[in-house]
This record gives sequence, structure tokens and C-alpha cells, in this order.
Amino acid sequence: MKTNLLKLILPILLFTLGNDLRAQYQSNATDNTIPLYTDEDIRIRLRNIASCVIPRYTDVVKSYIRTYTIKGRDRTEKMLGKTVMYFPIFEKYAKEYGLPEALKYLSVTESALDPVAVSSAKAVGLWQFMKLTGNEYGLRIDETVDERRDPHLSTDAAMRYLQRQYKRFGNWPLAIAAYNSGGGNVSRAVRRGRSKNFWKIRKYLPRETRNYVPAYIAAAYLLQNYEQHNLNPAYPEMDLQLTDVTKVYDNVDFNQISAITGLSITTIRSLNPSYKRDFIPASTKGSYLILPKRVMNDFNSYFRRPDSRQVNRKPSGRRNTAGRPLYTKSYYTVQQGDNLEFLAKLFNCDTYHLKVWNDLKTDYVAPGQELLLFSPAYDNNTVTVNEVTLSNTSNIVAPLASIQPQEIMPLAGSDVFRKKIVEKSREYLYHTIQRNESLKSIGAKYRVPIPILLEINGINEGKLPRPGNRIKVKVIN
Repeated sequence: MKTNLLKLILPILLFTLGNDLRAQYQSNATDNTIPLYTDEDIRIRLRNIASCVIPRYTDVVKSYIRTYTIKGRDRTEKMLGKTVMYFPIFEKYAKEYGLPEALKYLSVTESALDPVAVSSAKAVGLWQFMKLTGNEYGLRIDETVDERRDPHLSTDAAMRYLQRQYKRFGNWPLAIAAYNSGGGNVSRAVRRGRSKNFWKIRKYLPRETRNYVPAYIAAAYLLQNYEQHNLNPAYPEMDLQLTDVTKVYDNVDFNQISAITGLSITTIRSLNPSYKRDFIPASTKGSYLILPKRVMNDFNSYFRRPDSRQVNRKPSGRRNTAGRPLYTKSYYTVQQGDNLEFLAKLFNCDTYHLKVWNDLKTDYVAPGQELLLFSPAYDNNTVTVNEVTLSNTSNIVAPLASIQPQEIMPLAGSDVFRKKIVEKSREYLYHTIQRNESLKSIGAKYRVPIPILLEINGINEGKLPRPGNRIKVKVIN
């Protein structure tokens, strides 16, 4: 009787004690502590994540989460920081192919966001393509180039592969499993298990593939709950965050790019990991070149246009920026009708950047909310009105976390700039938008704050004007 009573009471006492200890531990937590959690904590959080797979909390999922949040925290924080480089690319191609945005978490499972990762089976890149599959999907692989390492080309290929598997099997758990082991293995498992339910046919799949979908679930959990585990992403320098892409067709040496832009070879390599020998070989279809936004105009000015051969002239080199800031920090007050996609286009960045810089968990922004923005100090698209110049005195950009403003000044916005500033009878100076122009560059050219351009042109529904459109820029009487 006493033994039975003890068996009943002991679990309750242990559970209560465990919760008390966890609460006490977390109340004393600092940024360096590892918060305790229970299985029920994880189950509750899993119910709320965005995922291509209905989450299950299995022993394998539990093991992966433990590795991410306890055993391998340093590696996890470095990987989390890389999301700002690669997730905007993944989201772009997922959207182009009409696929779920949550497929971006699959690259975490594949490569931990390392573009030069190589598996024991010789799979390479962010999406871990084997050479045969890479060739099948149009990726160039030779002694000078491995496009499995190219963030854009490999992601495009991965999305096409996943789209093909989804059409074949009709659900994402099986499509994701097929990404790991191939469609043939999944088809055989479906036939043996007489089901298209991943969990029912799991035992018929190769051993690695059985754990692949649980690994994806753990990655999706991590990327949406890392703050709960006191994990702090190690974001890279701003030159690796705000980037643009162009195409070149002739041989271009990294030293030549460095002379044109003033970038270090290390930065050029980090952004362009597919080139093995520090040069871009000639290609009739063109090769991608990724550079920081702040220097892309310098590079393109050395070429007639992004898709043409280079101009025969000596590169003048990047202007001397020693002791001067490379990026500016500013704030914008969200207006009625604004949405994150509209604001990203307006400020020449990606929605993911806005979410990272402002710690946003969703795409929702509310009128009156203040958003933090970063812009290249020397980009032609940069507006100087009410922006805060940073006190960065190095030619190497500091990581995001270390950039501090000298003072806080809101970017022109809210009631002052949104109220009616002109009458219908007034006349305006007009500007026809050219290719590659933005509202920011037009505003800078005419010294007009962006909110005034928005107001006088009635741009308030998230629809930006296009090249060829004629817009008002100034009142002239």
C-alpha cells in the first residue's frame, strides 16, 4: 500500500520540483545561461511553428533540438547568423516556384547554411547536391566552378527538384524524404507500406532518411524559437547582408573586382563561393556575381551594363572611405497602408532584413510602429534626409550588433509629413522613372523626403510606381 502510494506521489513531487527548479533557474538567467525546458514546453511551441510537415515530437526530433540548443550552441549561433545572407534568397525562389516559404529550413538540415559543405557521400553546397544530380539540374561543375556552391543557382535547382517530388508524391513529408534519398527509394517504401503517410512507411526507408523529416522539424523549430533558448545569432558584417547580384560573361579576376570596388578578396570569396580559383571564367550564359549593394554601382560603371562585356579602361578604384562610415542607420514610422513587402522595396532591402533588424516574428507591422533601417552610405539610392551617420571609423564594416547611432532621429514620417502639403491648384515638377531608379534615389536627387513623394503621388497601398511612370517630385508654384 505504501509502495503504491509512493509510486503515485513521487512523479507528482518530481514534476513539481522540476518546474520549481526550472522557474528559479530561468528567473536568474543571463544571456549566457542555457534555459531549462520540459518536453511539454517543446510540444506547445511545435504546435505554433510554420512548417511543411505537421510537427511530431519524437525521440529523434528531441535529440536534434538538444544538439542545437545545448551541445552545439556556438555552431548554432554562427549558423543562425547566416540566415540573413541566405534566407532572402531561399524565400525569393520559393515564391517564384509557388512553394512553401518554410522549405528554407531544409537547407539548415542539409548543410547548416554552409555553402562549401561537403558530405561523406561527396554532396556539396547549401543544398547538398551530388554531382550527377547537379548536372541534371544544369549546374556547372568543373575545375574552376562548382555551381552547387552558388547560393542562387543551387537554390533554384533545389526548388525545382522539390517541386518535382511534390508533384510525384502529393505531400511534403514524402517530397522532403525524396530530397534525401531519391524518389525511387520513397516509391518502394510507399509500395511496401501501402501508404503515403511518411510515419507509416518510415521503417521501409533507408536509415538516414527515416531521421530526415524529424531533422527538418527540429530545424524549423530552432529557427522560430531560438530566443527561448538564449541563443544569439552571430550576424555577419553588413557587406555580407545587403547584397545584390549581376551577371558577367567574360573572365573576371577577383583582384580586378577588388580594384574596382575596394572590397577585400576575402569578402568577394565569401559572397561568391562557387569560384574555386579566385576568378570568374567566361560563360556564354553568364555567371552570377554577388557584391554588397554599396559597391554594385561602382562595378557596373566599369561595365557598359550588367549583361555585357567589360569596357577596356583601367579601373579607377573605390573612393577612399578610410575613416568614413560605410552604412547609415535610420528610423521610419509605419504609416496606414504600409506592409513589410512594400517597405522592403521602398528601402531597397529584403523583408527578412527588416524582420531581423527589428526582431519581428511575423510580416505584420502596425501604423505608428518605428522600424530600424540600415542603408549603404555611398549607394546612389541612399537618402540623406534625417538619416543618422554611424561612427564606424574602419573600412571594414562592423557586425550588425556593434553598430550604434550617434543619436536617434526618426526618418521623416508620421503626421508632420503625411498631412496635406499641397492644394490641387498647385503645379508640380515631374520626373519620369528610369530603369534601376528607386524612390530613394529620386528623393535624394531632388532633395525631397520619401514620405512627401508618397503623399503627393498618393502612394499608400503598397504599390510602387514602375520605370516609365511619371511622378510628382516638387511643388513649383
